[in-house]
Amino acid sequence: MLKIFEKYVTGLLGAVIISIMAFTNIASAEEDLKFWIPLPLTGPLAVTGQAQQAGWQHAVDWINSEGGIKGRKIAIEYYDDEYKVELGVAGFKKAVANGDLVFSAGDGTPFVRAISPENNETYKVLMASAGAASDLVDVSKYKYHFLVGPNYSDQILMLYNYIKANHKGSDPARVAIVHSASEFGRDPLENAKKYAAEMGIEIVLIQETKWVEVDVTAHAIKVRHSKPDYVIFHGYAANVWPEIVKLVRDYGVDAQFMGTLYGSHPDVVGTIGDAADNFLGTVSVNLLVGDSDKPMLKIINKYLKTWKDKPYKGFVTNIGYMQSWATALLLKEVIGTALDKGQALNAENLIKIMTSLEGFDGGGVFGTPISFENNRIPYGVLYRYKVNGGEITITEETPWGKVK
Repeated sequence: MLKIFEKYVTGLLGAVIISIMAFTNIASAEEDLKFWIPLPLTGPLAVTGQAQQAGWQHAVDWINSEGGIKGRKIAIEYYDDEYKVELGVAGFKKAVANGDLVFSAGDGTPFVRAISPENNETYKVLMASAGAASDLVDVSKYKYHFLVGPNYSDQILMLYNYIKANHKGSDPARVAIVHSASEFGRDPLENAKKYAAEMGIEIVLIQETKWVEVDVTAHAIKVRHSKPDYVIFHGYAANVWPEIVKLVRDYGVDAQFMGTLYGSHPDVVGTIGDAADNFLGTVSVNLLVGDSDKPMLKIINKYLKTWKDKPYKGFVTNIGYMQSWATALLLKEVIGTALDKGQALNAENLIKIMTSLEGFDGGGVFGTPISFENNRIPYGVLYRYKVNGGEITITEETPWGKVK
């Protein structure tokens, strides 16, 4: 009987110890804030995906080195979805199944559109993405998703505002729009036509190209024949449009070249050579880091000096890198506020805090204090890119401000 009792006690103590260990493991897991970041680390958009990953790695390293968010470290998982929706959706569902997911990124609008209905109804995870589709301002469809900058229609309006303010002569400004056949390449076209009609701007050409083309001669000839004052490129990464710029310049076209967000990476503009001199691009985050006295930019400056894959000359060469920092700093602010208030870290609470932010600049990551409108940040700047002998420099062409 005594031996049976000893076995019972031993078994009971073992069960208690196992239970304590299990509880301890759960508690430790709860202390980490789980972020899931899908990126196109391979495939045609790998350059941008890899730059975004570097930004996340640097930002999370800094946040965790400073004690995390209210004492809780960020546990980040990267996932190569190759910019394929089916891979992104499968990866997201697996990440959610692992439990306690606080934030999920998205590599672009197709993924966000695919997962949002289910996320709205079932998962309810706070999300942001690298996409900037015009319809992402529809809060009823994308209620747990936020944009870290203006959408594509906002960016077209930024360029039109510049044209309207700077065009010389009594004739309407003549604008050619060259865009990719991708979903996001076609995204702002209807609004581009509408804004042009409202602002007295004449669209003389809308030219669609394939996502990848070997010979762009026909497109360049159409641009030349349209005799534009301004040429806007939209819907590209590092493909097609640089070759069109070179050919159009060779044809003697003296137009102002302009581009939206993902055509405005300095490391892409710089590859075009002197033909890209005076290019204007819409940008949503501060790229001018090296000479800044802003506290966060001083920290980012130190990280950029350690990024061996990218030559550093005082400015960020890939916008995706800085977008990752901006997103991480927004999450730090929002999650920290929720923890201070004792609120659950669900998307319902976090998106309310996020969209009520006023005057946030992330220590200089945004070039001006920002606030949200329809789950996006409708603020930005036009940078002018000077290229001489293969060397590129960047200056602010317009003041930072809200898109109006």
